[in-house]
Amino acid sequence: MIIAHSVIIMLSELRRSIDAIDEELIRLIGERVRLAAEVGRVKRGLGLPIVDDNREREVIAKWIEGLGKFGVDLESAIGIAQSIIGASTKVQLTNKLDIRVAIVGSGRVGRTMAKALGRVTNVILQGHSEELVPGDVIMLATRPTSDSLGIITKYSSRFRGSVVMDLFSVKTPIFRLIENESLRSGFHYISAHPLFGELGNPIGETVVLIPSRTSGDRLDMVRELFTSAGFNVVVLGSPEEHDRLMAYIQVAHHVLLLTLYRAMRRAGIDLNTPLATHSLRYTLKALERVLEQPEVSNELFRLNPYSKSVAGELGDLLKEVVRELDGENAIGGVGP
Repeated sequence: MIIAHSVIIMLSELRRSIDAIDEELIRLIGERVRLAAEVGRVKRGLGLPIVDDNREREVIAKWIEGLGKFGVDLESAIGIAQSIIGASTKVQLTNKLDIRVAIVGSGRVGRTMAKALGRVTNVILQGHSEELVPGDVIMLATRPTSDSLGIITKYSSRFRGSVVMDLFSVKTPIFRLIENESLRSGFHYISAHPLFGELGNPIGETVVLIPSRTSGDRLDMVRELFTSAGFNVVVLGSPEEHDRLMAYIQVAHHVLLLTLYRAMRRAGIDLNTPLATHSLRYTLKALERVLEQPEVSNELFRLNPYSKSVAGELGDLLKEVVRELDGENAIGGVGP
């Protein structure tokens, strides 16, 4: 009993020490967040983007190195660093823009976009069957179907002077149809592709913009809208360039993940196998997200005009890689 009592006392003392450290951590993190808000004000004054990837990599590397000395594993160190960086970034998104945004489509992308943009401007999220609420920017967070085009046709007279954006993951041939309608109806058309789905914190994610013949100076306004919300913005020159790149970046990725899934199923290996290596677990997480939305993979493959040629190229490259791995110069022979 005496030993047990002394152990309980020791445990209580250790917990009091931890509580004291927690209080100091809270104070220090709060001070870091306060300084981050100041950094945000300076960035906005200089016209700099809120997210600085190089700076974030430096900070994360510092946390990994520092925590590693105390035996903290890599994944935990990265998680701690990213959580603190995320909180620090959010407080920098305080600049309210005088832009009214109406997002049509309350699915995964629509909800995520409304939450992110709502931090910096006024956003209305509505279902595609609801009466359209006019805005300075109207975003179609719907699927690239005739129904989506029908929304534009139905309300084209209300769009005059506004910016109309689609958030489709495939651009041709719908881009040209909307561009032609913008020329007839007098609205500014800019196509966008958020390179993410439903995320609780999309800060630092990328949005692709594709200007049209009617974008004009509204491209700068839209770029500011997304960068103010903490997004990275990449501008591409045409819908054809977008779809060609996405055939490799998205379609090929989905095809390879689904091929791995078929191979594992054929071998009788469950996705939750305890034999998964550290790197494979990350791959299987991505595969699970793909399997949750099979219609997305189908849509990407069917609608992207470059998907079949890229899939054929993958088949040829797979054979090429296998031959090189089986050769004498296996590791170095994979090519650029």
